[in-house]
Amino acid sequence: MKRISAVPLFLFLLPVFFVLHGCMENYDFVPVKDALLLTGLYCAVSAILVSFFWLFYRNILKAGLVAFSIMAFHFFFGSVHDSLKKYFPETFASKYSFILPAALVLFLLVLVIIKKRKKPLLKLSFYLNTLLMILIVVDSVLLLTKVMGTSKQEQLAIPDGMTPCKDCPKPDIYFIIADEYVGNTTLKEKFSFDNSGFINDLATRGFHTIPYSSSNYNFTPYSVASTLNMDYLDIRVQKKADQSDLALCYSTIKNNRFLKFLQSEGYTFRNYSIFDFKGQPARTEVTFLPVKTKLITGQTFLSRFNRDIRYHLVTNLETKTEIKRMAYGFLHNNENIYTLTQQEAVIPSPAPKLVLTHLHLPHYPYYFDKDGKERPLEKLVEGNQTDKAAYVQYLQYGNKKYLELIDHILKESRTPPIIILMGDHGFRHFTEEVDLKYWYLNQLSLYTPGKNYAAYSDSLTNVNFLRALLNTEYKQQIPLLKDQAIFIEE
Repeated sequence: MKRISAVPLFLFLLPVFFVLHGCMENYDFVPVKDALLLTGLYCAVSAILVSFFWLFYRNILKAGLVAFSIMAFHFFFGSVHDSLKKYFPETFASKYSFILPAALVLFLLVLVIIKKRKKPLLKLSFYLNTLLMILIVVDSVLLLTKVMGTSKQEQLAIPDGMTPCKDCPKPDIYFIIADEYVGNTTLKEKFSFDNSGFINDLATRGFHTIPYSSSNYNFTPYSVASTLNMDYLDIRVQKKADQSDLALCYSTIKNNRFLKFLQSEGYTFRNYSIFDFKGQPARTEVTFLPVKTKLITGQTFLSRFNRDIRYHLVTNLETKTEIKRMAYGFLHNNENIYTLTQQEAVIPSPAPKLVLTHLHLPHYPYYFDKDGKERPLEKLVEGNQTDKAAYVQYLQYGNKKYLELIDHILKESRTPPIIILMGDHGFRHFTEEVDLKYWYLNQLSLYTPGKNYAAYSDSLTNVNFLRALLNTEYKQQIPLLKDQAIFIEE
């Protein structure tokens, strides 16, 4: 007991437990190398903190406990903050203006109490070391159980309810998700704009547009997950978005039935989206920590601070460099993904391929007017989402970019491909009261080599679209689901 208690192992066991628990809860989403990088970073910070406080205490256990307190505050801040907001809603107890000063006072008290304590802290050290070891063992067993269970599932070559189609033509598929691209009904009725010109341009190229298409969810992760998996998500309806649901969305996207079917038919996959797939991470701007660890770090103090406070500090202090970095992130990602998709059309492939492209266009920020003229920086920062005139201008710019990309794909493809252009949901930034249907009505156009569009009803929803596609092009007999529009509160 003395040996275990004499060393503050708990300080380094804590980040191991925190990351391991996050990996267990979000299994099959966070790659091992990213989890190890995150654990190493947290352990390095812990080592720096304990070294600093050792200079103050000249006692390794006392220094370890203070460093442990800081790391625990960082790791579990989000959970504590959420509990305060739940039990003390709209009160001072849940506001940063109270929490941060109170945490500082509490931290100073801990410093003084530990400094004045004469007796050794062996019992507390033993308790923390033992507790964290037990928790790590429990999570390791649970994670191993998930690994073994997934290995058995992956042996299934084709999803349930589907059958092989050996004699089907297997053209390349370009699935282009145009984030927040609304349907023409919404544009006519709420934006005083008629997008028929673009729809006609698509028609001249052989596309069929579903006139009253609608998404089933009003947020991107939910909509994309249900669309690719061709099914509704196992979550409560009419609810507020939370971390566990996002984890479900990301896991569903990564293991969706549409991709599994195509891979069983010999398709390869190219991920040019904002989501992670096995062996193919999201094509988003690189940060110091991989994007894939956000499901673990999202509840930490620094993440919450960045989400809730940092933006306002940046804008209030008018730090132009930082504002530009935040404002132009989507644009840089769009340019990268657009170029990769163009290149894919000219790359020869021995097997048919699915190319998944996700562009934040015409999603906010509205970077350009219809002629490609760049809008000023002050029009790109948070708060300008409601500018419907700017949205329409950016949509018209996007129409040109999408037609250029489609023409390039059609020209460079060795055999006629399938091309899907789908908005993942409708417009969400109305300043006036509107029927909720406008949050879902989206653009959805399809090109297939055989031009067989009979199965696509005028009001087909996203969750049924790929069911209809597989039934038509791959001789499946998948029944369509009842259409629903499920509202997720931001």
